[in-house]
Amino acid sequence: MPQLWVLVTGATGFIGQHLICALLEQGFYVLGLTRQQGKKSDHANLFWVSEFSDISQRNIDYVINLAGENIGASRWSEARKQQLIASRVGTTQALFNWLREHNIQPKRIISGSAVGFYGIDPTEQWQKNCTEQDSSQAIFMSELCQQWEAMALSDVHFDVRILRLGVVLAADGGILPQMLNPIRWNMVGRIGSGQQPFAWVHIEDVLRAIMFVLKTDHPAKIYNLVAPERTSQQQFVQIASQLLKKHPIFPLPAWVLQFLLGEQSQLVLNGQYVVPEELTQARFQFKYDTLQKALSKILL
Repeated sequence: MPQLWVLVTGATGFIGQHLICALLEQGFYVLGLTRQQGKKSDHANLFWVSEFSDISQRNIDYVINLAGENIGASRWSEARKQQLIASRVGTTQALFNWLREHNIQPKRIISGSAVGFYGIDPTEQWQKNCTEQDSSQAIFMSELCQQWEAMALSDVHFDVRILRLGVVLAADGGILPQMLNPIRWNMVGRIGSGQQPFAWVHIEDVLRAIMFVLKTDHPAKIYNLVAPERTSQQQFVQIASQLLKKHPIFPLPAWVLQFLLGEQSQLVLNGQYVVPEELTQARFQFKYDTLQKALSKILL
């Protein structure tokens, strides 16, 4: 294999850590951008940097842009919203400025986004299946994704692909452990009505899809990275409870989350069903196409 270099932003995040391991296993040379000053590598093909200006390598074949603070880490004050925007839009802008300044033209750039782009269903009926052609909404979670994507696609001289991710499921990180704890404790089962969409994808399929989109000749610019199964929050609780041999009985009323989290409660109480239309058309095969398969792999 020729010496191929990949620049990964958000490299110490949940997905970034898994991705770097996968890239190294496949023989790539990896530049990991992190806010952790002075981070050292114990792998000969992995090089950590804390600023774009620290990068001396100019022959970069691929860029995977995953930078962005955790959207669910704290309540959405106006100051917090600006931090979330800056960590995504600002970092993406700095990335493209650096690439242009040094005349670096990667073969392809993958930039992250989320299915929050599609917003919510105000009627709470959730009959629609959103494809990559559906539009955004005038609410924060949607506008955040819209701005992030617009910045990534703003320079037509770069070959950019956008991945709109659902909730990424893994045993060792992400939001899944927090979702499972109330079930393990036999406490909260259903949240709100329980009928709200749960758009998810297994971490292995995330990594496989990133590698696939890096090299596919499929012409789409935007891909929904979610499992093809239509799943509700209540179905998640039922499958997880069965696998964990638990019987949580207490529902969590919607108003409690609305009181505690305000606008941010939409992340849990609402949303849209999303389908991976472009990945399906490109003939990507999901390894974990049902929640039963995904959670069984993680929990058993």
